[in-house]
Amino acid sequence: MTSSQKPRNLLRKPPEGLFARLLDSLTDMYALVLDEDHRITYANVAFLKHFGLKWEKIIGRPCQDLGTSFLGTDNLKVGFCPEESSPWYPARTLLTREAGDKVYVYECTLNHLEGRRGAAWNLWSLRDVTDRFRLESRVRQMDELERNLVQASMDGIIVNDMLGNVLIFNDGAGKILGYAPEEVIGKIKVYKFYPDKTAHEVKRLIYDPDLGGVGILENYETQARHKDGTLVPIWLSARLLHEDAREVGIVGYFRDLRERRRLEREVLRSERLATLGKMVAHISHEIKNPLITIGGFAGQLVRLPALPEKARRKLTLIHQEVQRLEKFLTDMSTFTRGALPQKTEGDLLALIREVAELMDSSFKERAVIFHLQAQGRIPPFAFDSGQIRQVLINIFKNALEAMPEGGDLTVNAEVQDDDLVLKITDNGHGIASEQLQSLFTPFLTTKEGGTGLGLTICRGLITQHQGEITIDSAVDRGTTCTIRLPLTSA
Repeated sequence: MTSSQKPRNLLRKPPEGLFARLLDSLTDMYALVLDEDHRITYANVAFLKHFGLKWEKIIGRPCQDLGTSFLGTDNLKVGFCPEESSPWYPARTLLTREAGDKVYVYECTLNHLEGRRGAAWNLWSLRDVTDRFRLESRVRQMDELERNLVQASMDGIIVNDMLGNVLIFNDGAGKILGYAPEEVIGKIKVYKFYPDKTAHEVKRLIYDPDLGGVGILENYETQARHKDGTLVPIWLSARLLHEDAREVGIVGYFRDLRERRRLEREVLRSERLATLGKMVAHISHEIKNPLITIGGFAGQLVRLPALPEKARRKLTLIHQEVQRLEKFLTDMSTFTRGALPQKTEGDLLALIREVAELMDSSFKERAVIFHLQAQGRIPPFAFDSGQIRQVLINIFKNALEAMPEGGDLTVNAEVQDDDLVLKITDNGHGIASEQLQSLFTPFLTTKEGGTGLGLTICRGLITQHQGEITIDSAVDRGTTCTIRLPLTSA
């Protein structure tokens, strides 16, 4: 039996109990329940209140009568009260209604519902979207200059209605949040751009009289959610939009604070290093001279032919420990000094080959095969060969230590945009994820006898070149160190 053949006594039965209470609890949806002849069997409280109707005057009347008999217009009639021969189907459309000098816009849906024991209804529901359409109309009426100003803003600008539907999403917002406008407008609610409960907190603060006044929020520091799930620190300002004294939407302006926070961290780090550098310089001066004396005498004594073997071993250990302390002091000085690079134009591939040749005996001792690959032409550019040599030696040594049983060490060089990108890859034992996060932390090391400054110094030297260094690794899958250097000096 098709839906159009259902017994009339079942289709005419009005909703009862929980379903009726549920309809009456919906304050923002105006609902009518119709039978198969499109006669009204139920109207929820919100419908009656919004349209100023009484229950006894509409129950049992044809749906079509709403336009002409009850509301004084036939706008509600067209397309929303199907003919009796029409099949039951869900449909969504828009409806306008004039009431005096006001025009209302509704989003309407017709659905066929079936309950237990054969009961069936047709639910005609309306939502008032007048404010949204007024706001959209204002957006469409923006002239070209206004649109260009919004799009040209480096700050993010989002305009949404009071239900969270996004109407404007400029290029600045896209750059900060990672979305294209066509992915957002009419598809994503504004709440999606905030962590849990943050959107509700922002909306509450807009009404706080102590934060810029009611309807205004200025320079509120919070976080926004990027498309990839990461949280972006932002400064947010927001204002309520009004139409005929009604709140119709919110415009939000926000500024990306990631670069500002990075610079703040760099300034703090520089201040700390300056203080530490003064202390290290003093300690180095006081300790290095005695160390040189101790190490020198230990080295001379080790070479004495008549020295007992036990004494030789102890003196050798003393000499090695002195060398380790000297290296630590040198690393500390390099770490805290932060000397600016002395750049001269050079061939980085030639420098890589030079370092590989210097370490050739270490490669052979560890059964490591070195590979250098260049993707396309690598142009000469300005860099400090001494500092970059130090970085390469450190990275190569780390790779050797990760491959005690041998393997391959590959350096891949290519130009990407205006940068030279080096990928240094080994197939060693890899690094656990929990250790990756702290690789560049000063004095933190997992190596016996390590200073914990090697990678920290490398990052400092690359940063002085306006470059970047990152490390990607997984246990038993090897490690890739990526170094990005600008081909043109800033």
